Amino acid sequence: MVPVMRRILSFIFTTNSAIWFEKDLTEELADYKAKIPVKIDMTSTSQTIEWLKNQKLSWVIHPKEIAAALEYNHFWPSVRTNGKIIGCTKIGFDKVYIVDYNRVIELPERMAFFYDIFILPEYRGKSLAKHITIQAIKYLKKQGYTKVGLHVPPWNKASLSICKKMGFKKVSYIRYFRIFGVSIQIASTTKELSIFKGGKIMREKIPYG
Repeated sequence: MVPVMRRILSFIFTTNSAIWFEKDLTEELADYKAKIPVKIDMTSTSQTIEWLKNQKLSWVIHPKEIAAALEYNHFWPSVRTNGKIIGCTKIGFDKVYIVDYNRVIELPERMAFFYDIFILPEYRGKSLAKHITIQAIKYLKKQGYTKVGLHVPPWNKASLSICKKMGFKKVSYIRYFRIFGVSIQIASTTKELSIFKGGKIMREKIPYG
């Protein structure tokens, strides 16, 4: 009964907010080394998905994110030490599912999107997030991508700090409301987001669910 009530309440009213960042991949890139030896597997999307499912943390994975990742061949690299997965990042392109808006967004050409980075608690504080971000960006550049976007909730100070150190530029703060199924966006924007300028929100019936 509780899940049904949650869905009803979510339909009546839901809200969230996020700071949006972008990075030009043609700019010079600083390098960060992890404090422990790790290997990043850029082609381990299926393994990463199964590993995340086993963490039993609903906030790190969403069924519609998984569906979009599999349909559009997104990169979900895993991070391993001594052969054991200890973290991952999730990178989308072409079309990505944004949980905040419950929408699939079609990205501009040659733009990627970082969903998030997850590291097991016992391995945090070892510069892994910065190292993963840099290695992922290097990989994206080799694949021909020229820009990457991401968004971070204002309370996530650790991720905001990483964005600043990585050279991501703040481009917007967006507060999102959905009231009785009607979506409302309020944005404080330094410039128009590339993710919406060159791409588009898919407003037709949402696939994957």
